[in-house]
Amino acid sequence: MITTATILHRLRLCTLLTMGALAVMGGGLMAPALPALIEPFGVKSGSVGLVLSMYTLSAAITLPFTGLLLDVIGRKPVGMACLLIDGVFGILCTIAPNFGTLLVFRFMQGIGIAGLIPVSMTIIGDWYHGEQRLHIMGYLSATIAIAAVFIPALGGFLAELDWRYPFYVYGLSPLLVIPFGLLLPETAPQRGVIQPIQYLLKLKSAIVLHEVRAVFLHAFGTYFLLYAFITFMPLHLAARFGYGVWVSGVAISLNALISAFVSAQAVKMQRLFGHGRTLFCGYATLGLSLGLLPFWPGFAGVSVSLLLFGTGMGILQPAIFNRSTTAGPIALTGAIVALFGTFKFIGMTSAPFMLRFVFDIANMTSTFLIAGITAGIWGLCAIGKETEKPR
Repeated sequence: MITTATILHRLRLCTLLTMGALAVMGGGLMAPALPALIEPFGVKSGSVGLVLSMYTLSAAITLPFTGLLLDVIGRKPVGMACLLIDGVFGILCTIAPNFGTLLVFRFMQGIGIAGLIPVSMTIIGDWYHGEQRLHIMGYLSATIAIAAVFIPALGGFLAELDWRYPFYVYGLSPLLVIPFGLLLPETAPQRGVIQPIQYLLKLKSAIVLHEVRAVFLHAFGTYFLLYAFITFMPLHLAARFGYGVWVSGVAISLNALISAFVSAQAVKMQRLFGHGRTLFCGYATLGLSLGLLPFWPGFAGVSVSLLLFGTGMGILQPAIFNRSTTAGPIALTGAIVALFGTFKFIGMTSAPFMLRFVFDIANMTSTFLIAGITAGIWGLCAIGKETEKPR
């Protein structure tokens, strides 16, 4: 028999999972639409990726403050503010008169987008423990991946009609404020006034721990590779095969579909391989995907790389999501998760900036090969170095 408490719990969990799904729209919605922005704003194809990098840069800068607020004033007010900021500045992008203004709006939007997944992860970390937490983190990762199945295709389709249409979708974020505010209780363990100096001293002690530093490094590496993929893959499909932005959206959706399935198997993966080997498998799969991508003669071959990439992300995301909530002291969970997000967004920001020089100096093939080699090196560094820390 399903009780009222069970229904309420499921509604709360659905709200958190939806928040995670909305965070995908920061990049997933716009990545396939990048080619559609080149003509109206008069920018070069190598620079249009700044539309992605600008919001990730903003996220990287502001997330440490988001983490502080999560622990000091609570999860609910921070979550509601992030949803509102994401929606308002996303819609404002539709009236940007030039590329510079568009980047400013994207920077401001990044402040809101940055907090969506950390808020969800932090609350899940508050509610669940042990394998159950990893299981729910797998659901969160799967939800993000399922959203990534549809959102890129939607972004590509809408961009075919008008470059402004994808930005209107961000209006969904403020609508989630109502169930988030009404259904979710405050879960922050801290109560009363927290002394900022004392808090920062505790945080300083936490971030020198091996487990915490490893979480940050894996956040950077995983999302550097993700944004190498979603930034340059649409450009590769357009230049090599002449495909439009809608096809690029479908392509990103293909890899996200398999990622959703693999993410749901997170507990099985952890039991089978352990934490370090799970990370190695994920990075190795991403490296193989990226290295093969520029050599396929047609879309059938490209699909193999897409599925491999989705598999790699499905392996990595639940493992590093879960570890980010257990690596540091419970009282600093919000800050550690937010700093995890900071390194995640630094990785996202770095990929278009760094790889565009390879793209400009060499070619698209070299860009993917370097990204693939980087994934392999990261995987070798991960294997044997990580052990699961229970909480």
